[in-house]
Amino acid sequence: MRPTQLVVPDPNDPDSLEAHQRQVFDTYASLFDLVDLAVRSAIPRAADIFGLLDGPVDLAVRAALTRYLVRQSLAGREFSVEEEEPAGYELDRVANCGLCIRSGACEVRVLKAAAGRIPKASSEARSRFYSSNQSVLHFGDPEGETRTQEIPISLVLLWDIDELFGYRTLEVACPRGERRDKSVDCYWIAPWTKNQNIPSHLPPEPETAEPDLDIKALEDQQKAEGS
Repeated sequence: MRPTQLVVPDPNDPDSLEAHQRQVFDTYASLFDLVDLAVRSAIPRAADIFGLLDGPVDLAVRAALTRYLVRQSLAGREFSVEEEEPAGYELDRVANCGLCIRSGACEVRVLKAAAGRIPKASSEARSRFYSSNQSVLHFGDPEGETRTQEIPISLVLLWDIDELFGYRTLEVACPRGERRDKSVDCYWIAPWTKNQNIPSHLPPEPETAEPDLDIKALEDQQKAEGS
C-alpha cells in the first residue's frame, strides 16, 4: 500500500483543508488532549491566587499564572516545554504570553487569545513561526511498514476564557502567514473536542488536583498569627 502523503493544503480547496485538519487531529490528538486538560485545570487554580490575596482579578497576571501552571503540568512529559519568550516581559505581551512545545516534528505555540483571535507577532521569532508551514506531512513508507516519518509542522493551540473568567475553548490552528495588518492568516482553525486519547502511561490530572499553594494552610496560619 502506498504511503499517505499530505502536502500543505490548498487554501482554495475545502476538501484539501478538511483532509489536512483531520490528519493533524488524528496524529496529535494525545498532545492536544494533554494541553486541554492542563489549561482546563490551570485556569481556576490561577483564580485561586487572587482569592488568597483578597484582590481583584488582573487579566495580565492571570494569563501569566495560567501559563506557569500549564508549564508545570506538562513538564516531564515526552515532549519539551519552554517559555516562548523567556526574556523581556513587556506589559503589552503578558496577556498573550505563551509556551512552546516540541513533540517529534511538531512545534506548537500555546497562546492566549487576543480578542478571540490569534495574537499578532510580538517578536521576529513568532513572526517567522507564523509563516513556517511550507512543508509536507508524510506518514508511513513506500513498503507499507508501520514506521512513521514526520515532516515538521507548526501549530497554534489557542485558549480563551469567557466573561466569568471560566475556560471557554481550545482551538487548533495551522498558521499560513501574516497579513498586511499583522493579523494571522490560517490554512484552517477549528475547536478541539476532547478525545481523551491520553496514553495509559500519562494519566490526566484530576479536575480536583491540589493547587501548588496550600491556600487553606496559609489561611489557618494567618488566623493563628492574628489571634
